[in-house]
Amino acid sequence: MKQFTKYLTVLASVALLASCSMFKLDNYDGPNASIHGRLIDAKTGELVGVDATFSQEIDWANVDWSTWTFPMITVSKGALVVNELGWKDLDGKEVYEDQRWAVRFDGNFRNNLIFAGDYNAYFKELPCYELDNPKFTVKKGDNVQDFTVTPFCRIVDENIQYDPALKKLVATFKVELGDETKANSIVNVYFAGNTQVFVGAKNFNLVQDADSGAAKQGVDLSIYGMSGIIPAANPGETITLFINCDPEGPNTALFKYNQDRYFRIGAQAGGNGYNGNSVFNFSKTYKVSADFSSITPVEWPAL
Repeated sequence: MKQFTKYLTVLASVALLASCSMFKLDNYDGPNASIHGRLIDAKTGELVGVDATFSQEIDWANVDWSTWTFPMITVSKGALVVNELGWKDLDGKEVYEDQRWAVRFDGNFRNNLIFAGDYNAYFKELPCYELDNPKFTVKKGDNVQDFTVTPFCRIVDENIQYDPALKKLVATFKVELGDETKANSIVNVYFAGNTQVFVGAKNFNLVQDADSGAAKQGVDLSIYGMSGIIPAANPGETITLFINCDPEGPNTALFKYNQDRYFRIGAQAGGNGYNGNSVFNFSKTYKVSADFSSITPVEWPAL
């Protein structure tokens, strides 16, 4: 009996030690740095706005045309993808893991919980071309890191006015390609609106497809196994889009209540294998007062 009691005592001691070790903290330090910055257009010096959303889209590369099966994939748009450098596996090979730093709709970003070190930045989920040298360094404390980029395209000469006779919001603008040797076609253009300041081309857009005047859509023939794009418009062409503001019209969700609303013009450039994620470039976001008497660019708060 004494021997059995000793065994019980030993087992209890082991269990107690094990339970105590479960509550010990690891010996790794927490994040020691923060970072904020902007996406800046290399030509204009203005911010490059983004869509900043996740969406479900058809995985065209894996469509089964024999059974008309359309698999869906989740596409991220609006995140800066970064890899922290210097990590290796047991075989000494470099290990890279994508981190996604959310970019605000106006092109600003901030991340307050990161580690000091060397990083690579990638723009595969943003509306701009990759950098020739993606490496940047984060030091302990707060860091400022702007990225000077070339967007796929730009909205230029935009003008938004309200036509009370037609009860329509009218946008006129042009689309300029960022680099005509790369993405060289304007695939789609949208005039989008929301009751909140967050406006995207498809998500965060309360303008209905039934309002056909609010969009011009081309066709990327690659989804049908052919090459080329039937464009929605030509570079430099003056484009006019309309949003029906009648509360009894197709955009009831947007105009039913007497409130301020927000609008944005978006354009998607493609071609030559660039912008495979079909990401949109945007104009500034415009605030339209409830009575349509005031249309002004949105001033985003600092991050």
